[in-house]
Amino acid sequence: MKKTLKNTLITSYSAIAVLIVLCLSLFFNVMADRMFETYAKKQQKNQVDQIIFQIDQLYNPDTGLYDKSGIEIVGYAALQNGMIIHMQSANKEIDWDVRSHRAEECRMVLQHAESNMHKTYPNFKGSYTEESYQLENNGTITGTLKIGYYGPYSLSDEELELLKALNKSLLLIGGISLVAVIIFGVLIARTVSKPITGVIQVAQRIAGGEYGVQSDKKTTMVETSNLVESINKMSLALKEDEKQKRQITVDVAHELRTPLTNLQSHLEAMLDGIWPADNDHLESCHAEILRLVDIVGQLQELYSLENRKQTLNKTKFEFHDLCVTVFRDFEIKRQDKNISLRMAVPLEAPMYADYYRLKQCMVNLLSNALAYTPVGGDIMVECQTLANKIIIKVKDSGPGIPASDLPYLFDRFYRVDKSRSKKTGGMGIGLSITKAIVEKHGGEIYAESKIGQGAVFTMVFPVN
Repeated sequence: MKKTLKNTLITSYSAIAVLIVLCLSLFFNVMADRMFETYAKKQQKNQVDQIIFQIDQLYNPDTGLYDKSGIEIVGYAALQNGMIIHMQSANKEIDWDVRSHRAEECRMVLQHAESNMHKTYPNFKGSYTEESYQLENNGTITGTLKIGYYGPYSLSDEELELLKALNKSLLLIGGISLVAVIIFGVLIARTVSKPITGVIQVAQRIAGGEYGVQSDKKTTMVETSNLVESINKMSLALKEDEKQKRQITVDVAHELRTPLTNLQSHLEAMLDGIWPADNDHLESCHAEILRLVDIVGQLQELYSLENRKQTLNKTKFEFHDLCVTVFRDFEIKRQDKNISLRMAVPLEAPMYADYYRLKQCMVNLLSNALAYTPVGGDIMVECQTLANKIIIKVKDSGPGIPASDLPYLFDRFYRVDKSRSKKTGGMGIGLSITKAIVEKHGGEIYAESKIGQGAVFTMVFPVN
């Protein structure tokens, strides 16, 4: 049978509470017994000292005699406190023993003391104890006093009642503490398990395909709060991934539909004899096939870049030299539109990166800039190092990008021109590939633009 976290916590708290209460009860019980034992022995000694003092006060130095009636009073009073005295004077004139006068009462006193002690302490080992004391006056021995009692110590009825009341109080306090700790444990267990239960429910809903569902369980514990926050972030990430997958499916279908439809119509026209199977029509079919191959190839490249196992071939090179090479590749296109292609890049701008991947980024950005920059426009490439970061900007003087499109520029197949005309751009994968390459280097890329003022694409790379 599986145990729940809540029941496990409650059981653990209860067990700990019982153990603590038992240990405290045992400790206080032992301490109470020791305190009462010490108290009883101290009281017993005080009584003995008091009896001796009272007997000494009954001696008359002038006559050398004790007051016999006074001794009887002291003896009977001592008997009430469980003390049995036997007093002999030095001259043998007085030999008074309380047992000779009240033997039955002495027996009952000792028996009562023994009974009380055995009721409270069944294993108590006690017996009648008698001690002798020399009576002196100015250095002269005046007599002998024997004091007997049930020992080594005994407790009076009042002291035993107090001890019982104390034990009951400890038992009551222990019981109340146990109940309080169990209730407190239940509350803590509920506080700990409730957010986790909520996370489990959310995880189950996510497993059932409800991406984006959130857990609203609040907790003050850092670990549990982090768990709730993590599952909520994961849920939103899965929702976003699912949204992207659906969008990718739609975009891929849209991109593939046109060349496939064209290819199908061309082949059907030739099969039906409407078109002759000449070089012109076959070249048209071949062009559509190449377009399909290009789409699939770019998708494969994008997947490869986003795969964590894919590694970069980093080397040290000058960014200025890379720009010169890329500018040379675009020389013909630049001249066709009479566009000014300039750069503000230091001659010494060392970078440690994948040369061919970074070149691919520059080709994608410059290709887009050339496509959207009008005849006679201007394109500028800038590079500078600030705060251990290398910042590369590609600026154009094109029509600009609407603010509503800026957040989606780097999404797969996203095109500012919703008509997806070949005249206004490629397939919408180039910027996604560029972003993947930059992030693979540990950098970031973003775009800034205002309508009518061109666009600026910024890549930020760490120096190392």
